[in-house]
Amino acid sequence: MENLTSWVDVDLDVLSNNIKIIKDFIGETKMLAVVKADAYGHGIVPVALTAIESGADFIGVSGLDEGILLRKSGIEAPILVFNTILPEQAEKIIQFDLTATVCSLDVVQALHEAAKRLNIKTRIHIKVDTGFGRFGILPEHTLKFVKIINSDFRAVDIEGIYTHFSTASSAAITRNQFEKFQSVTNKIRESGFNIPLRHACNSIATIKYPEMHLDMVRVGNLMYGLCPVGNLNIKKTAKVFSRIIFIKKLPRGHNVGYGNKYTTKRPTTVAVIPFGYYDGLELLVPQPNGVLDGLKSFLKQVLLGFGIARQDRKVRIKGRTFNIIGKIGMQNCMVDVTDLKDDIFIGEQVELSTRKVNLCYNLPRVYHREDEIFVDLRQRTVKFDTGNHYHYERGSEQFIG
Repeated sequence: MENLTSWVDVDLDVLSNNIKIIKDFIGETKMLAVVKADAYGHGIVPVALTAIESGADFIGVSGLDEGILLRKSGIEAPILVFNTILPEQAEKIIQFDLTATVCSLDVVQALHEAAKRLNIKTRIHIKVDTGFGRFGILPEHTLKFVKIINSDFRAVDIEGIYTHFSTASSAAITRNQFEKFQSVTNKIRESGFNIPLRHACNSIATIKYPEMHLDMVRVGNLMYGLCPVGNLNIKKTAKVFSRIIFIKKLPRGHNVGYGNKYTTKRPTTVAVIPFGYYDGLELLVPQPNGVLDGLKSFLKQVLLGFGIARQDRKVRIKGRTFNIIGKIGMQNCMVDVTDLKDDIFIGEQVELSTRKVNLCYNLPRVYHREDEIFVDLRQRTVKFDTGNHYHYERGSEQFIG
């Protein structure tokens, strides 16, 4: 990786092991692996392939385009599209054998008509809004919705029904939503309709409320090691690296970064890292300003010492932790490496802590699987047609080692 300045390191073996641990934990319940938003920045195709190989039963994506990409990449497992589609997208859903989330009869009718034209039945999952306030049918309207689909839209098969918890960390709110959902599904069953897959749990709920697993759980953050994991031996699947591209010594009292938000308190050695908020770092680095901020900073250091608070806006170099100083730029940040004295060099590798999901799409991804390494350079080429329109195409993957 000597030619890469910044990259995301993704360990597919860790991901695979995480999925197997989750599968053991949920027992006979099916698992849907969530790969929306480019698999939370990890890379949608390698992650989806690994998830299916490791035992995931379903794949979950946000939109139609993600589902089509996975089908074109050879994924044959069931794929649930979370966002409701536009009626004019119905035929694509069926052509690529995707499962649509529905919460309106307009979409159901479009799917029904497209399925009839293609002489095939299409699967759907109904979403019930038990308190999130986004997609979904209100509980009191759901049974009627199911009855209409079963009587009027024979080319549509209701494979699943689900809801989405708004605050899985709150037991009271989550239990209230779950009880509403259970009431809806019980009424549907009592009315003679059998919907095979009921699901409600996201990652946190999967850990906290095993009694709510139902027929399937939807796992995203947990799979990537990005949320509390209880007693499970789940590990983070990705790390972000960059390299030092410039080193300079500044005197005491010198400004660092935009806005004059940070002034050196001592002669300081500054390392410049070509990684900024565009790449996924937080934009602002709070600096102590006055007595109150100083007390807050001191308290945080105490809490860090006891492992209670989280360390953020820091980087690791040579196995040690160093502070980012000054306001983070679009594609650069500065690090105080004074304590390394002269044991620091241009090209030194730096591990960064970034916002999950919001990693720049164009950062190369370096994948590790068993004894192989392959690099997705994330290059895009622009092609123009005769009408001066343009479109992007992904560059090819480069395999090394």
